[in-house]
Amino acid sequence: MDIRTIAVIVDLETSTSAALTAAIDLAQQFDAKLIGVGADEPTTVGVGLDGGVAALDFYRTELDEIQARFKTAGPKFLEHTGGKAKTEWRTFVASPERAMISAGLSADLLVTPSTVSAVFGSPRPFNAGDVVLAAGRPLIALSNGAAKVSAEKTIIGWKNTREARRAVADALPFLKSAKDVLAITISEGEADVERQSLADLLGWLSAHGVTARSELIENQDGFIDVLESTARAQQADLLVTGGYGHSRMREWLFGGMTRDLLEATDVTRFFSN
Repeated sequence: MDIRTIAVIVDLETSTSAALTAAIDLAQQFDAKLIGVGADEPTTVGVGLDGGVAALDFYRTELDEIQARFKTAGPKFLEHTGGKAKTEWRTFVASPERAMISAGLSADLLVTPSTVSAVFGSPRPFNAGDVVLAAGRPLIALSNGAAKVSAEKTIIGWKNTREARRAVADALPFLKSAKDVLAITISEGEADVERQSLADLLGWLSAHGVTARSELIENQDGFIDVLESTARAQQADLLVTGGYGHSRMREWLFGGMTRDLLEATDVTRFFSN
């Protein structure tokens, strides 16, 4: 996959962030256009049946303030990019997650921080899971404070599923530049089948100019965070994985690999679904 356009959430308070710095670097690396996404929405206020007019006035006041912040943040975004990449500024009266899903129509890659300043500057976690499911585009969820996406040492969380196949294909531009690619399968008790799947993956990667090695990890205790802990132990720069191989309801009820990785903000993750 060629990366021609990258979308990134822009902090409306500062118009810059580590995520924006990382996205600018990626845009330069791939000679891609950078879409800066400004997003915020009025707060929902419950004032009762008799307070409809007051609620509408409050909504309009907040909306005017949001529009004013958009107008201020746009030029600052362009200033921070400093001609380092082709740029476009887009605004959405919506949550940052909904905004990034919408921006996915025009982008090949989405870049998101672990937290966003939305709803009038109140920091909150960015829910990358919603975007992974709905955007139809690969997403890089940066680790805390990361201002650069390095793929020098990349780990692939591999299971022979549609989501994992999609993630590896989408991540090819990064895998081709990596110096060390390790494909890991967490065994589910079918070692011969799992080893063959890893061998087939390495053959496919080799056909695309990527040299990789593989490892089958036993996980008899059923630890969900084994992929995350392995990436941390290997000091991986990037972890590539498919998102939501099970239904999201099942992940929510019982926990799951994707849910765990979405919260692993100490490693930069590449998700595709």
